[in-house]
Amino acid sequence: MIFARKSDGHLASLVKKLDEALSDHSGQKLAAFVNFLGEDADALTAAATELAKEHEIENVALVVPADQPNGPEDYQISPDAELTVMLYKGMDVKVNHVLPKDGLDEKAEKAILDDLSKILD
Repeated sequence: MIFARKSDGHLASLVKKLDEALSDHSGQKLAAFVNFLGEDADALTAAATELAKEHEIENVALVVPADQPNGPEDYQISPDAELTVMLYKGMDVKVNHVLPKDGLDEKAEKAILDDLSKILD
């Protein structure tokens, strides 16, 4: 599960690679959601729609939780985090990446993707 406050090329790259990973591991019941956080639901919806079309995202759900512009309270998403990535198996969070503004780069993307092995059977 990803909580993003900004949509850019780095996020698009990560989502595209997650989309491919879900396809590659389709028999393992993986799921991925990108929750676009913020107050302007219309702008967030437009960004999500553009990302999905431009990068042909098929397996990752892109959502705008309009009723929770800062994410669910019980998830305790840091208001300072531009991107929060939670990888969980069952009900247990196995990996939690919390990235500050402009923190998603190639190195962080690689670390997130490498951590997928922690939730694969």
